[in-house]
Amino acid sequence: MSSISLKEFKTLRSSGVSVLDSRPTNDFAKSHINNSINASINGSFEYMVSCFFSKHEKLVIVCNSSNSAESFLRLESEGYTNLDIFHYVLWDQETSTLSRVKAKNAKSYVGTMKDVSNAEDWKLLHVKGVANTPLKEIITNYRLISDGDVLYCGNGHKSIAAVSYLRTKNIDTTDIIGGLSAMLIEAPDLEI
Repeated sequence: MSSISLKEFKTLRSSGVSVLDSRPTNDFAKSHINNSINASINGSFEYMVSCFFSKHEKLVIVCNSSNSAESFLRLESEGYTNLDIFHYVLWDQETSTLSRVKAKNAKSYVGTMKDVSNAEDWKLLHVKGVANTPLKEIITNYRLISDGDVLYCGNGHKSIAAVSYLRTKNIDTTDIIGGLSAMLIEAPDLEI
């Protein structure tokens, strides 16, 4: 799968075309293009993309060359019809980073945590006292989340997707690396 050029990407981006970053969450957190939304190829990729983007809107998938074909084909098989690929290594402009909370430090953030898992997953397992605000609800009403909230989900994919989306709305949040799975191991004193 070939990438569009940097010039083509900049033209599409400046015209308001949506930008999806399918790289792994850690890669996205370290460096990403402003106003891009992360839906990691390693997570519930198709589900997260469907939460954010219509199947018929123009969409540029930012990815590593190693996952470009998979990203494209998985979305194409879901009915996305207007896709372009842009390889992240071609980007030559300023990038953004995300500060994230280590799972071992999660107990310090319980008061500002929000679980962005689906309601069914939240009912099965969640941090005691933490409310459920599913990703789909955040997209419908992003004001459910406030500056400074710390988001998590089962493995960290939906939470970083939510963080990236909220940044496009000028709401500054963070997530817990590895989500609930990591907290179960690294924060055993946390009530779950």
